[in-house]
Amino acid sequence: MKKSKQEIKNRILTFTRQRGPEKSVCPSEVTKDLFSDVWRDHVDDVRTVAGELQSENLIKITQRGKEVRLDEAKGPIRLSVFSKSD
Repeated sequence: MKKSKQEIKNRILTFTRQRGPEKSVCPSEVTKDLFSDVWRDHVDDVRTVAGELQSENLIKITQRGKEVRLDEAKGPIRLSVFSKSD
C-alpha cells in the first residue's frame, strides 16, 4: 500500500500537532498508522519525510530530549512541533 510523500507529511503534522509541543511522537506511531501490517517496511520513508519537515522548520527532531539533525541521529528519534517560544 503505497502512500504519497504528502500523505506522510500530513500524518506526521497531524500527530505532532495533536500531541502538542510538550510531548513528542515516535516515527513508528505514524508508520503503524499509515501502513499497519507492513509498517516495518516503511520506517525509512517516514524518517525521510520527517527530515524534510525539519528542514522546512515545521517540526523538530529530538534524541534523548535534545534537538538533533536527522542526518546526525543514530538510533531512535522523536518528532514534535515547535512551542511558541522556540
